[in-house]
Amino acid sequence: MLWVTDLTRRKQWQASPNNAGHIRDFYRLSDEQLEPVMVEKAFADIEGAVAPILRTLDREQRAPGMEEFSALLPFIALQWARVPAFRPIVLNVFDSVAREKLAADLETKETWIRALKQVGMTEDAPGAAYEGMMEFHRDGQFSLSVQTDWYVQQTFKAAEHILPTLAGRSWRIAVSPSGSFIGSDNPVILDGPKNEMRGFKNAEIITYVLSRHVVLCSTLPPEPPPFVNRKYIAHLNRLLVLRAEQVFSTVRDFCWLDENNKYQTDWTLFSKEKILAAAPP
Repeated sequence: MLWVTDLTRRKQWQASPNNAGHIRDFYRLSDEQLEPVMVEKAFADIEGAVAPILRTLDREQRAPGMEEFSALLPFIALQWARVPAFRPIVLNVFDSVAREKLAADLETKETWIRALKQVGMTEDAPGAAYEGMMEFHRDGQFSLSVQTDWYVQQTFKAAEHILPTLAGRSWRIAVSPSGSFIGSDNPVILDGPKNEMRGFKNAEIITYVLSRHVVLCSTLPPEPPPFVNRKYIAHLNRLLVLRAEQVFSTVRDFCWLDENNKYQTDWTLFSKEKILAAAPP
């Protein structure tokens, strides 16, 4: 059994691994020509191939070998892109690009007519009049919505895009003999300077929890393996808790560092706002 700590709803309960961190029909496709659960089955196959590696690394508490590492990297890339936290990110990017494109198309009546022709429409089509679209654009109170199928496409595209960058970074592990690392619904953590955009190329640290005993880490610049003590474990746990809605642990009183870098085991004291406010620029 796992302890599930919901940081948004401020609740904690026990659940089996099969019932923890699960959203019903999260990958279910709407295209009638495709099997609705084909993506879930694909992920199940991927997880089935990686699971023996994770179990071995957890049992032996060691770094992955070359073949194991080659299998883990695509899995980690997918783990970043398949979680709920990814969807608002990619939708915001799409929304921004769409608004910029609409603004460029509406620059003049001529550019708008040209844009309509490119998509096979005429100006007298319902809702396509230039003046009406200008008013619609000026109002700006519109939002985009997409189906699960589009999110799934973006998930695999994003994973494929970031994989070479992940492979090009230097990696090491941190081991907790007591098994004190925690997991979350947003498991791939990128961290760096406050108020700066962070990506896989410039993130000062990237972490992925392989198991409660082993965490995979990458730093810029590359650093030697760390001295792992209780405070360091709490530090890595804090990085994860800051970006999670739900945390999964084998004990209810998992460790983390507060805004004063003080070791804590009471999750009810956690405050994302206080920790971010205390972070250096």
